[in-house]
Amino acid sequence: MPWVLKMTLLLLGLLILIYLYLSVKISSVVKQITNTNETIVKLFAVFIPVYLLSYPLVGLIGYISGFQGIISSLRFGNRIFDAFFTYPFWFGLVFAIQTLFPILIIDIVKLFITPFVTSSIQMKINFLYPRLIILISLTMALYSGVKIYADSNSIKLNTINLKSSNLPPSLNALKIVHISDIQADIRTGREKIDRYINLVNSLEPDIVVFTGDLVTYGTEHIPVAVEMLSRIKSKFGIYSCVGDHDYWAGIGNIANEMRKYGLRLYDNENINLKIDGANIGLTLVTNIYSKRPSSEILSELALKNNSDFKIFITHQPSENLVKFAHDNGYKIFLAGHTHGGQVVFSIFGYKLIPSKIETKYVSGSYQLGSMLINVNNGLGFTLAPIRFNAPAEVTLIKLSSQS
Repeated sequence: MPWVLKMTLLLLGLLILIYLYLSVKISSVVKQITNTNETIVKLFAVFIPVYLLSYPLVGLIGYISGFQGIISSLRFGNRIFDAFFTYPFWFGLVFAIQTLFPILIIDIVKLFITPFVTSSIQMKINFLYPRLIILISLTMALYSGVKIYADSNSIKLNTINLKSSNLPPSLNALKIVHISDIQADIRTGREKIDRYINLVNSLEPDIVVFTGDLVTYGTEHIPVAVEMLSRIKSKFGIYSCVGDHDYWAGIGNIANEMRKYGLRLYDNENINLKIDGANIGLTLVTNIYSKRPSSEILSELALKNNSDFKIFITHQPSENLVKFAHDNGYKIFLAGHTHGGQVVFSIFGYKLIPSKIETKYVSGSYQLGSMLINVNNGLGFTLAPIRFNAPAEVTLIKLSSQS
C-alpha cells in the first residue's frame, strides 16, 4: 500500500467522527434559522463530508482494484486528481479541526450554564447560538482557505544573529544561508523553486547549506532541481547532505547530475573551509530512515574536525545527534526533514505537530548550551500538498563576535 494512502487512511477514522459531529451541528442550526427544505439540508449534510473524504476512499478503491492511474495520482500528484480530490480533502481537514474546538467549547459552556439561567436569558441563548455556529463555520472556512493558500505559496526569511565567543576576526559578519527540502515534483516546480533561489541569492551568502531532499520521488525532476540549485551564488560554495527522498530517488542519480554543475552530495564527510586564515569545519552526516550513522562514523568525523568553528549538518534532527554535536564542540547544528510540521494546528497555544513524535526539534532555532540548532521548514511538500502555519523558509545566520 502506498505510504500516502496508508497515512491518509489513518486520518479517515478521526475525520469521520469530526465530520459527523459538525455536519449534524451545522445542518441543525441551518434548519433553525432558514427556511431551507429539510431534505436539501440533509442531502448537503451527507454529500459534503462524503465528498471531502473521497480522496482516501478513491485511493483505497484504486489500490484494491489495482488501477495504476489512481495509485500514481496518489503517490506522485496529478493536477486534475488534486483539484477534485486531494486539495478538497486537505482543506476539509484544516477546516474541520479549526472549527471543531470553538464549537465544542460553546457546546460545553451551553450545557453547563443552561440549568442555571432564567427563561429570558435562555431565549436569548437560543436565538444567538445557531447564528454563532454559522458565523464560526463561515469564518473558519474563509480563514482556512486564505491561510492555506498564503502559507503554501509564501516563503519567509528567518534571520538569526549568532554571537559566538572566540570567533576568529575573519569570520565576523560571515553569512550562512540554510535551506532544505526543495522536493521538486509536480507541485513544486521551476517557478516556485526559482523564487526560493532568488531569495537566497538576494542575501549574498558566503556559505549555503542544503540539508537534503532535493526531489520528492523518482528521477524525472532531478535535472530541474539540480539545475536550479546550481544557480545559487555563494562565495565559498554550496554544501548538501543526503535526505530520505534523495536516497529513495538514488544517491548516485542525484550525485551524477550534481557533478555536471560542479556540485557535490556529501555522505558522511568533513569539509574544511579556509577563510582569511580561519578554518570552518563542516561535518555532513547522512541521518535518514534507511541509513543511520554508526557511533564509529560519528566519532571519527568529530575527531578529524579540528577547525576554529565547527558546523554539524544532517537531514533529520535526531535528538541523539544534537547531543553528540553539542558534546563534541560544534557551534551550529543544521537540519531539515520536518517541514516545520507543514500542517500545524494551535489549540489553546499548544501546537499539534506529528513531527514531535520523532523529535522535539521541529522548526526554527533552539539553543543547547553555546550551540545553535536550526531546523529549516524547507520548500516542498510531503504527504499533504499544502502548508498551514508552517510556510516555506530560508534561514540567514549572521556570525558576530561575542564581546
